[in-house]
Parts: sequence; structure tokens; C-alpha cells
Amino acid sequence: MPTNLLTDITHWSRFYLDLINDQFIGSGSSTGTGANPYPGQLGGVIALSEAEAGLRGSAITLHAGLYNYVQFLSTSTATNAAGQIVFWATAANRAAYIVDPDVTATTIGQWAGVTLGAVSKGYYGWIQIAGVANVAFKASLTATTPAIGDLVIVDQAPSDKADDPTQTGNPTYTTLKSVLGVAQSAPVGGATSLVQLWPKAMFQNL
Repeated sequence: MPTNLLTDITHWSRFYLDLINDQFIGSGSSTGTGANPYPGQLGGVIALSEAEAGLRGSAITLHAGLYNYVQFLSTSTATNAAGQIVFWATAANRAAYIVDPDVTATTIGQWAGVTLGAVSKGYYGWIQIAGVANVAFKASLTATTPAIGDLVIVDQAPSDKADDPTQTGNPTYTTLKSVLGVAQSAPVGGATSLVQLWPKAMFQNL
């Protein structure tokens, strides 16, 4: 499985990671024969410092962390959007670096990362898998007074949004397996807020 540093990525169709929406791996077009021109780039991971990440966002401000180049499932029900949580629907999809915005009670603990932009279904783009990420929250948060430092989880509905749960009491195993990380800015319902993704994402598919 490829684990590429920034300098190893041979081609980007755009400078800004949140604008990359490649029809073919690493490019907006094929080689002329219909083949992917840069197949080795799929699954690649880049590590960006705060300064580097700050230069790579167009519509959003990116932060230091790890970013993974993946394919977005062509048959998903949900449309891909910035800040949504994407999942590994099957073991085969994980092995092929195919992420899915649709989530079920079975896959709620199999989150892959957070989408950077509106990638077309079946196309290729970047997700963030570690570091401080821009995460979209559901409209009505569970916590009465969301705050910096709150535990953040996948919406238990389930959906491709995050939730700030009640910060007291005993979590269930379902809650534990769907933990995203810790709020770095006070979460706002129906908006995007900063979350420090927990380290489990760093090792899931490298």
C-alpha cells in the first residue's frame, strides 16, 4: 500500500487540495487509451505542516495533518461535500481506497476521514485522516453547551455528520467506536467546526 510524502506525488490536477476532483487517478484526463495516467498515486498519504496546509486550501483553511488520496464511491446515495465524514463500506473498498459518504449501523465505526471538497461520485480526491480537520456537524447537537475540548463522535442517527454528545455519563460501545476526536473550536450545529482527529486514523489504511 502506498504511503507517499508530498514530494513523491507525481501529478496534481490542481494546487488546492479541496478543489481536486479527478476523473482519473492523478489527472482530469486519461492517457488517451482510457487508462489512469498515475495509478500509483491512489492511496497516497501526504503529511503537511501548518504552514504548508495553509497554502493548500481554496474555499477552506486546512491545518497540519495527514491527507489521503482516495476514490469516492460511484454508487453512493449522498452527494460528497466539504466537511462530511466518509466511511469504508466494505473490506474490499478499504483495500481499494474507495470511501463512501453513506453510513449504516454496521459501518459507523469504520470512518475513513473527512472530505475536503465536493468530489464527484466515482472520482478521486483528498480526505483528511489526522490532525485538525474542518468537520461538518449535524443541525441539532446533543450537548446543551458545546465547548472546546468536547468529545466529538459520528452522528448516531447515523449520518455523515458529527455530533457533540452529552459530556457526562457512560458511553456505549457504539459511541466509543465512532469517536472522531476532540473539538478545537466550539461546535456549531449545522456548520463546520475544527476537530482534532484521534490517532486511530493514522494507522487504518497506510
